[in-house]
Amino acid sequence: MKNLIYIGIFLFSVSFYAQDKPRSMSETTEVKTVKIDNGKEVVENKVKVTTREEKSIKLDKNDAGKVNQDMVVDNDKTVTKTIQIDNDNDPFYDSEIELVTYLRDNREYSFIKNSNGFSVTAKSSKKNFGTAFRSNLNDNYYIFNNSDYSGVGYFDKSGNFIIEYYDTDSNSLMTTKFMTVKESK
Repeated sequence: MKNLIYIGIFLFSVSFYAQDKPRSMSETTEVKTVKIDNGKEVVENKVKVTTREEKSIKLDKNDAGKVNQDMVVDNDKTVTKTIQIDNDNDPFYDSEIELVTYLRDNREYSFIKNSNGFSVTAKSSKKNFGTAFRSNLNDNYYIFNNSDYSGVGYFDKSGNFIIEYYDTDSNSLMTTKFMTVKESK
């Protein structure tokens, strides 16, 4: 009887470890040591760059009901790069920058996380495209502002960032979308 109880508890607890959203993930970490001569002394800094790529995985609909189903890897991927900088001799990194790459109109943009939300920078020109501030009313929405418009932004189920704003020239509600980076073949 004890064995049945233990088996039941084991099977019940194993069900909690199932994945919610299956993903293919790869992560690379590169640590570089940089020596800087500031005129008085040579200072050694460490820079750690972690690049994480995630893709959604789905099962082939043609294999529904089969035991060994083929998986279909989505071409959309999210690339998150975390840069950590260590300026002193302690074992801890002093600053951290997290950025995610998105596409809009076939141009890449970096979303750089900060304490209030994130800033959006064009990757090719390194110019600031706009800033998104997290809403106090709902954590899922952001107030997006740039030189051309202000609007409300949110992330959809696919991880794309959608901005809705009012265009005074056309007197209508406009929508622009930053897509997750698609893998080049």
